Amino acid sequence: MKISERNGRPLALAGIGLALMAVAAAALALLGHGPGISYTGSTANPSGSGALAALPAASRPEAQPLRFTGLDGRPLTLADFRGRTVLVNLWATWCPPCVSEMPDLDALQGTLGSGRFQVVAVSLDRGGTGAAERWFGKNGIRHLAVYNADPTQFPDAMLPTSFLIDAKGRVAWHGLGVQDWTSPTVTAEIRKIVAEDGAQ
Repeated sequence: MKISERNGRPLALAGIGLALMAVAAAALALLGHGPGISYTGSTANPSGSGALAALPAASRPEAQPLRFTGLDGRPLTLADFRGRTVLVNLWATWCPPCVSEMPDLDALQGTLGSGRFQVVAVSLDRGGTGAAERWFGKNGIRHLAVYNADPTQFPDAMLPTSFLIDAKGRVAWHGLGVQDWTSPTVTAEIRKIVAEDGAQ
């Protein structure tokens, strides 16, 4: 009797572990974690995949199409923001590194947001704009507008991913991972891109 109890205990624990894994997988699927989309491994990666140093204007590629919606359900593309510098951040509420940098992105929008610059944080949650809106409300995000995109547009995405788009719709910089969006170096570089439009 004692032997069978000892032998049965690991099996029972393994069964519980598998059940918990199944629940976690179901929760991720419900929240929007789709096949192929994952997140960077560290929440403390202040330089991301490289320092924010913009490409020279002459060598900037045209930004690829991006379709997303606002809180009102209206379809949008990057063309709707043409004429201003835009920092596009792809994120999701289930992505720990993504949510860790949202307060800094919110602060950046609060500091630099204007008719010439906007942070466009686009969530890839399957729950639509509602998931991002609820998360913003619970976490005191006050300056960022709510946007959502169909995650199937990004079958192999690593989150968070960011793109700095100049006023002409060209990619001035892109990076993977968490950035320190409130650092003087980063804000100075963004200001420089914003100022280009006034100089042209």
